[in-house]
Amino acid sequence: MQIALIYGGRSVEHDWSIAIYNNFARVLNNGRDTDISPAFIYYVSRGGDLLRLALDGNRLPTHDEFTDHAKRHPLTSLAHLLKSDGSFVFSLLQGQDGEDGQIQAIAQFHDIPGSFGDKTAAMLTSNKYLQGIIANYVCSELTPIPTVHICQNNLEAGIGEALRHLAGPCVLKPNTLGGSFLTECTNGLTEFSLRSYAERVARYDSSFLVQERIIGTEYTCGVLIDHEAVAALPVARINNPSGFLGYDRKTIKGGYSVDLHDLEDTLQSRIASISTHIAREFNIHTFGRLDFIVDQQRRIHFFELNLVPGLTDGAIFPKMLTEAGFDLCHLIRLAASNEIAQRQREETRKIETSSVRVPWR
Repeated sequence: MQIALIYGGRSVEHDWSIAIYNNFARVLNNGRDTDISPAFIYYVSRGGDLLRLALDGNRLPTHDEFTDHAKRHPLTSLAHLLKSDGSFVFSLLQGQDGEDGQIQAIAQFHDIPGSFGDKTAAMLTSNKYLQGIIANYVCSELTPIPTVHICQNNLEAGIGEALRHLAGPCVLKPNTLGGSFLTECTNGLTEFSLRSYAERVARYDSSFLVQERIIGTEYTCGVLIDHEAVAALPVARINNPSGFLGYDRKTIKGGYSVDLHDLEDTLQSRIASISTHIAREFNIHTFGRLDFIVDQQRRIHFFELNLVPGLTDGAIFPKMLTEAGFDLCHLIRLAASNEIAQRQREETRKIETSSVRVPWR
């Protein structure tokens, strides 16, 4: 199976996408999976330049090696190049361009096979406010986190609502950015602090959330989709002495640790069940990771669903895969198998739809 990898993107998570690519290059270069043959690499720079490299049987280069040899193309040629190359595309794009529906829509419109998944699912999961509403609606076991969504173009009304309905410790977070970028914790809300935060976020996001701070323990659960079967990977507990897992904690070595063992069985089963339920409702393509916090009353609160969780060496999702007896190569093969099945279902749907005749009115 020939594959193409695409990474980078115009996102605050750009560097993480590069790190993910470097890890995939290492794994595939050292792996024994002769059925997976990387043929092309695509890279979208921060500024929106497109770089492409045909491997011709060579090993996968590191990112730095790639940029020295790749050819530059207009970003507008991406769909044409992916289509003409004819390889299954495994996307390592994160955030904007990768998880917000843009690349998914391009792939669906141009019929490009890949791990992209459905554009609607991507658009919903890139919006923390909307995905929270849906997750809490479809899963009655969850306890919603009191939240106010503030849009930059309606700042006055949003700030007023937050001050009326929320008090005490709160968490402020951009609505569409990943990696806990610009996520902050505050002991109390004031008009000044909300305006100041809105100003800091405005250059990156058009809206942000103000949420009641939940004191508890964070958990995360990966899911794998094999055709129509959704299975939970081992649940992980996040051990974070500071009690708040923000951007700084996530990006420094030793900022937190992960425990995949010695979890209480009932709680683990509840989180796994909730995760598979939400993943099924969101129509996830092959894999994802869901984040929760459990308070002292053992109530489970939903944080978010990540369509392309971190896949770097030492990241949480690869640890879950290893614990379940899988690896990144399994992820690629599973994504390709799911894409074939999805295309077969879509072809059947097109045939059946074409036979329908709607009378003129």
